[in-house]
Formats: sequence, C-alpha cells, structure tokens
Amino acid sequence: MDLNLYFRVLWRHRLIVAVGTVLAIALAFASLVKVGFADGAPALSYRQQETWQSTTRLLVTQEGFPWGRSVLPVASPAPVQRTGGSASSKLEFADPTRFTGLAALYTQLINGDLIQRRVRKVLPPGAVLGAATVTDPGVNQALPLIDVVSLAHTPADAERASRTAADLFRSYIAQQQTSAGIPPSQRVLLQVVSTKAPTLTKARKKTLAIVTFLAVMIATVGLAFILENMRPRVRAVEPLAPATPVSAAEKRHAAARYSDGPA
Repeated sequence: MDLNLYFRVLWRHRLIVAVGTVLAIALAFASLVKVGFADGAPALSYRQQETWQSTTRLLVTQEGFPWGRSVLPVASPAPVQRTGGSASSKLEFADPTRFTGLAALYTQLINGDLIQRRVRKVLPPGAVLGAATVTDPGVNQALPLIDVVSLAHTPADAERASRTAADLFRSYIAQQQTSAGIPPSQRVLLQVVSTKAPTLTKARKKTLAIVTFLAVMIATVGLAFILENMRPRVRAVEPLAPATPVSAAEKRHAAARYSDGPA
C-alpha cells in the first residue's frame, strides 16, 4: 500500500475532499439534531429522546408501626371504660401477611385504567407510569412494598412523575377510606420509604451519525480516485545517457581475454 500515492491523489483533489468532509459533518449533525423555531427564533433539538427512570417506594402498613414490635398485642375483647366515662378499644394489629397481599392488590390498582387516567392528567409529556411489588431477593418472598416506577425524557420529569403518582394514589386510598367511614385506627397507611435518583435507561444512539459520516467520506474518496483514473497524469521520462564509445585498445584487450579463455 503506497500511502504517499494516496495522499498525493487526495491533495490534488483537495477541493472535492474538503466539500465532501463538510457535507459529511453536516449530514451527521442533521441526523442527530433538527432545526426548528421557538418564539420566532431558530432552535435546535435532538431527534431522539433519552429515557430516564425514577422509582418511589411505598410501605403498606397501619397505625402504630407494627413492624417495630416483636410480639403483636392481643386486642381487648370489649371496650375499656375510662375514668371520664368514655369508652375506647385497644388498637388491633393485622396479620403481617395481609399487608403483602394488599401491596399486590394496590399494585394492580395503580396499573389499572382508573388510576392511570388520573395520573396521565398530571404527568409530564411523554412520561409513562407503572407499579410493581417488591420481593426479597434472598428468599424470593414478597414484601409489603410497592415500587411506583416512572419513565420520562428528563431526570427532573422522571422524578416528579414518580412522586406525583405515588402521592395521587395515596390520596385516592385516603378518600376511599373516608367515604367508607373506616376509623383511623383501622386504616391502611401508605408511607413513602424512598425516592431513587433518576437513572438513564436509554441514551441517544449515535450509530446513524457515524454511518452517515463514514458513507459520505468513502464516497468522497472514491470520487477523487475515479477522477484521478479518468485523467491520469503522464510523467516525463528522462532521456537515456549516450553510450560511451569504446576505444580500439579496449576492443583488442577484450578480444585477447576471450581468446585466452578456456575452450
């Protein structure tokens, strides 16, 4: 491979190479970014959107923090009469496995049409919401936890969508409890455990830009060599030096050496 020859060809067609390089860069840039108008002024925007994910985790529990007790107290069978004459019942704690079942039920409610329609009204454009139950990876056992997962085009929108959806569902459950007349001591509580920082799940792909740039550059180099072959350059050949005349003495000396040689 004669690289010097290739470089000389490209240099002779440098105008075509320069135009092709500029065109390759422009097309690669156009495959990533599009030009529009915002408020009457030109604006650039990406053709592809990133996807960010954020998760808000809810704990299904009840009043009195049963998860902090080693032994659940036994409920009083009858109301306890206080000195002032008012009666009150001792707080009862549900079976912990019930909260795991409620977490699975609430997950289906969040993914259902009723909650999804309400959530879409407050979600950012392009955001998607879903919910999933949480399991203990060590024993593969369901936990009384719900992950409210949101997908959006920016980190801020993903986090806001997750928090908003979790708060909306908590408000919905509270409204249903109030409408049903459930005493506060018997209500299920949904507590926010954490909100994970948004993570990038789908980045913008640059494959099209790279392929476009390489394709235009290959076509440009190929055009340069095609033009070079269509108009080959003829190199001037240097004339041969005239032969030095042989003297008579040299001729006799050569003849003598030939005659003295072996037969």
